[in-house]
Amino acid sequence: MALLNDQIKQQLQDRFAETLKEPVELTLYTRPGSGRLILPSGMGCATCDDARALAEELAATAPDLVKLEVVDVTSQETQVVDVPTLTLAARGQEARVRWQGLPGGFEFATVVDAIERASSGELGLSAETTDALERLTEPVEVMVFATPT
Repeated sequence: MALLNDQIKQQLQDRFAETLKEPVELTLYTRPGSGRLILPSGMGCATCDDARALAEELAATAPDLVKLEVVDVTSQETQVVDVPTLTLAARGQEARVRWQGLPGGFEFATVVDAIERASSGELGLSAETTDALERLTEPVEVMVFATPT
């Protein structure tokens, strides 16, 4: 079942054709075959199948520039525990952006924006902000929580 309709797919293809400069790497961490049932042991993933379908459709809009790797957390050694988790990295770099849960609805626009920024290297930050960030001496983790409510 397609999550993105043909009109949205075409809009993404057109937009990515204009904005993407360098390849980006998406990695989806999932627990396939667990269905929508969440067991008391924590097994199960109600949105893993939808997250995979969305990530695959997104990558298909610019197959030369948006690369997708799907990682089964039950069969590969990984530090990612919460599924689904989608990470984004510029080619050859460590992933620095992460979405936990299904990045649909309002969150989908942030995925598209992050792909464009990672591909172009344009951060969209003021010179003042960039200067302040360059003065940081310790790693900083920024967490943004989004909810429809």
